[in-house]
Amino acid sequence: MSWLQSGPLPPIWPEDRYEVRSYRSPGDRGTEDRYHLAEQAHEAVVRLRQAGLAMQIQVIRLHDGVTLFDLMAGVDQPIEAW
Repeated sequence: MSWLQSGPLPPIWPEDRYEVRSYRSPGDRGTEDRYHLAEQAHEAVVRLRQAGLAMQIQVIRLHDGVTLFDLMAGVDQPIEAW
């Protein structure tokens, strides 16, 4: 019965690489969603902008902390740079 005592299983999902932060108002705690693929994070930004509910949207690359998108600061890196 050694199979019952094996080590932990490896994760089935890849690690998240991007964090999308959005804030509705200046005092709002905001939301943070994480994505593995740049295309998914970019689509989240597009949808948040289209909805018009968020005053601030940011995308941070998690491994190095680089801001790839910041609505208020005017940062908008092309998706190829993500």
